[in-house]
Amino acid sequence: MISLEQLENMMTPLLEQRGMELVDLELIRDRKRLLIRFFIDRLEGGVTVDELAEVNQEFGALLDLESAINESYILEVSSPGLNRRIRKLKDFQKYLNQIVVVESREKIQGRRNFRGNLVGADEQGITLVIDGESFFIPHLQIKRAHLDYQFDDERRGG
Repeated sequence: MISLEQLENMMTPLLEQRGMELVDLELIRDRKRLLIRFFIDRLEGGVTVDELAEVNQEFGALLDLESAINESYILEVSSPGLNRRIRKLKDFQKYLNQIVVVESREKIQGRRNFRGNLVGADEQGITLVIDGESFFIPHLQIKRAHLDYQFDDERRGG
C-alpha cells in the first residue's frame, strides 16, 4: 500500500505550481476500498470549489498514470475548514494567539487533552496557556492538534 509520505511527495509539486499547500492527508481503509483524503489550501487566501474539483481531477489522473494504487480507492480533495488540523511547525507559528485543541500521546502534567491559547511554537514543541497555566508539549508528543475556531456572540446571534 502507498504511504502518506509517498502521496505527499507525489502531490506537493502539483500544489506548489498552483500556489497551494497540503495541509493534511488521511488514508482510511474499509472492507472494500481505500479512502484517500487531501486537505489543501492556498498559501494566501482560501481555495474555491472549482479549484478543489480541478485538483481532484489532477490528483486522480496522476495516481492512475503512476499506477500508484493497485486497489479500488475513493479520492477526496477538500479545504481544511475553520477547525483545520495543525501539523507543521510553520502552521503552529502561523496560528499563534489562537485557541487550539491538542491531544498528546502520553500524559503531560497529568493530562492528555488540552484546549488553550497557543502562545509559543519552536523546533522543540508548543506552549499553550490554559486558565493562566502554561503547558509545554513537545512535537513528538503531539498526537493530533487543530484550531478551535469560535464565532463571537454577535455573529452567533447572541
